[in-house]
Amino acid sequence: MKRASIPRDVKWWNPSRNVEGKRVTFWGQFVIASVYYVLYTLVGDYAKASYSHALADTLDEIKIEKALGVFVEQPIQVFFLHYRYVIKAANLYYVTVHFVLPVIVLVLLFKRDARRFLMYRNIFAVLTAIGFLIYLVFPAAPPRLLPHSFHFIETQSRYGGAGALDGYLMKEAGDPYGAMPSLHFAWALWCSVAAYRVAKSALFKAFLIAHPMITIFVVTVTANHLFIDVAAGALVVVLSQFLCGDFGPLRRSWWPKTSVSRADSRGSVVLVEGVG
Repeated sequence: MKRASIPRDVKWWNPSRNVEGKRVTFWGQFVIASVYYVLYTLVGDYAKASYSHALADTLDEIKIEKALGVFVEQPIQVFFLHYRYVIKAANLYYVTVHFVLPVIVLVLLFKRDARRFLMYRNIFAVLTAIGFLIYLVFPAAPPRLLPHSFHFIETQSRYGGAGALDGYLMKEAGDPYGAMPSLHFAWALWCSVAAYRVAKSALFKAFLIAHPMITIFVVTVTANHLFIDVAAGALVVVLSQFLCGDFGPLRRSWWPKTSVSRADSRGSVVLVEGVG
């Protein structure tokens, strides 16, 4: 088999990578991400359903959890409400790491493995789109918005933890009835799967392993998701990985069938011709 090494472009003002003969620029990806974020916001605004509809869907979820014997989120929250510093840390984690870490992961992937970057960029886009489609047909209120008889506490407004972000992010940003599936957990799991292989620091790898578990704890004690929402988030990641992974149907349609590529340790991309 004939192999040809394609070196990466190292221009500081517009870093780029070559993947299977295609030039992928940092700023081009930035524009794509910006457009996607705008769509994210617009769909979030459009998807806002009535409270009665969202409440009915959440009550259906609770019936399932009760049948399975796993409706224990409220006692867990009550236990940790005695530790205000834990709740404040959870509030801060909820409104910061969820948004910041995916950006860090994408930049890391772009820098160290362009091919992996493209694949996991697409997985991220697809899993988020699936989440929004579900929000449109199955709006669900988070536990913190359930009637007082359920005894959940809305911790962000009561205890804070994120300073000026507390009021804005909990009242203005996103879809208030987008609890099912939990994109907080889906994004957390995506970050860990996408970045673990390219991470070099043992500490960062340990954090990537812990991040999904921390996220489950955070969304529970802040009353933002039920366990069934978390499980649905995991299923969305698995489905997206299947659709966009190395052997998924969308992956096959996006990449040439006559070649496969891999990234070497220096970040260059090697083409292997004659395969297909």
